[in-house]
Amino acid sequence: MKVKDMFDLSGKVAIITGGGRGIGEFMAEGLAEAGADIVLASRKVETCEATGKRLAEANGVKYLAVKCDLGKEEDIQNLVDSAMKKFGRVDILINNSGVTWGAPTLEFPIEGWDKIFNVNVRGVWILTQKIANIMKDSGGGK
Repeated sequence: MKVKDMFDLSGKVAIITGGGRGIGEFMAEGLAEAGADIVLASRKVETCEATGKRLAEANGVKYLAVKCDLGKEEDIQNLVDSAMKKFGRVDILINNSGVTWGAPTLEFPIEGWDKIFNVNVRGVWILTQKIANIMKDSGGGK
């Protein structure tokens, strides 16, 4: 039995940050197998492009790869605008991207804290708010 037989997402559009590799890639694979078109976003757009192409060919879905650093508001806006331009809707948001900084707590530089906070908290909040408004306006996001 295929995923799509149990959980059909045909006609839905999913954004997956960090969707080019690791856990994000596996989430994108599951969503594509269920029939969702996928938007893969990462600082490493080449990885998203390769993953998107592979999943689209294997599952008959559409994809979009977008370069996006969640620490930059202009990248977040570009991600939202690009997804809406290509698909006209967003139904699912997977906030998978994140950064770390390896340093002992007592030596941890404020620049590291700022980077982690800007990507893992602030960027996620901004993207979620933008997508939630799109979902609300289209009657989705329940």
